[in-house]
Amino acid sequence: MNLEWEQDWLEQFDNRLEELMANYPQEFEYEDLNFGVRIDNDREKLRRWFTTFENADPDKSRHYFNATRYHGDEHGGCLEWTWEIHHTSDFLGLPAKGKTTLVQGMTIHAFKDGKIVLERSLWDTAALMRQLGLQAPVEVEFH
Repeated sequence: MNLEWEQDWLEQFDNRLEELMANYPQEFEYEDLNFGVRIDNDREKLRRWFTTFENADPDKSRHYFNATRYHGDEHGGCLEWTWEIHHTSDFLGLPAKGKTTLVQGMTIHAFKDGKIVLERSLWDTAALMRQLGLQAPVEVEFH
């Protein structure tokens, strides 16, 4: 795939759930390491998980993803992205209501026949905590 494909995939999280789900075959592996969510070969469970981010309910937090770089090809690669959240409630038990956060993350994708058969994501939890005013590891300045 390429950066344009990955950007469109990320935009499908914004209330385009059916389109998003069409990217996953019956057999797949999904994992978000930060959330501790792993889903294998269960499209209905994946669909329920993805509704967390779909921006369908105007009273819930809004999630916006943007692809910044893609390293790979049509067989697989690593997507670098940003995730902006406009919080209307607490987030993962953290006080976030009324705040906006922006974090970076990466997703590894493997593709077969144009579908996502492997997806692993990791994002910067410490940056999110700092933006929420919570104690987190300090940012290291390297010169």
